[in-house]
Amino acid sequence: MVWLFSRKKIPELSVLEQELLTGSVKLPQSLKRKLKLLDFEQGWDLTKRTIPQLDKIKTRSLVRLLFADETAEILVRLKNRQDVKHAILCLQYLPSREAVGALVNLLSHQDKTMQLLAAGALKNHTPRLVVPCLIDNLLKSEVPPARAGEVLLAMGYLAQDALLEAYGWAEPQIKAQILELLTLSRNPKCEPFLGPALQSGEPFLRKAALQAVSVFLFRDLWSEVALCLADPCWPIKVKSLEVLTKFRAVEALEMVRPLLADEDPWVRKAAATYFEVLEVE
Repeated sequence: MVWLFSRKKIPELSVLEQELLTGSVKLPQSLKRKLKLLDFEQGWDLTKRTIPQLDKIKTRSLVRLLFADETAEILVRLKNRQDVKHAILCLQYLPSREAVGALVNLLSHQDKTMQLLAAGALKNHTPRLVVPCLIDNLLKSEVPPARAGEVLLAMGYLAQDALLEAYGWAEPQIKAQILELLTLSRNPKCEPFLGPALQSGEPFLRKAALQAVSVFLFRDLWSEVALCLADPCWPIKVKSLEVLTKFRAVEALEMVRPLLADEDPWVRKAAATYFEVLEVE
């Protein structure tokens, strides 16, 4: 006996492509039904052909319709040089921890183009998914601080609160990055960290703290800033002098005076500017 099975006919990709490119922003139910008949390979091919010509709203709808349960398969495509860019593009529209984790890992990719694409994709995800994963990798030094910072700056207050919480157990270099990010975010809640940072033995941490003090005008920290005048690193001395000048901190006058004869010309110039602004001899 011959059994006849009825099968739904899968439309040609060219037909679906035309419907996607010419249809409304919202995918009609009739088109959705056709798209759901595609297997992964067909969906992958269709999205590669159409997404460059679609707006973000339609792209998001298409990717989630075709690949909502295919994150694992897309992660495999990240290993293929021909598919990696398209895989990153698709992952930015799949709201899952797996997708976000993969994108965070790509921030450390040897190819800077991949880093930039991953950073851009992460900015399209909800901070609720991105921030915990990114902070964890940042604290473990598993992601370039500059790339992590670029993404975190786009994550708003949730990222700032997470950075404040993470500061206490971060390594000095990461602490400096956190202070820089909080300063760029104009978040003055970093104030309690600045006194100890100014007195730390790490030049990059003192530099970040000096910038924060200058931006937020934390004049009460003038004495800690003045202590940085003894730093052997001339850029730290110059920045300290600039901050003290900005504060018109006459209290530091006797600490600044010896720097008029400092061996570094930039330090001497900054010290002279301090006295000119304060109009004292």
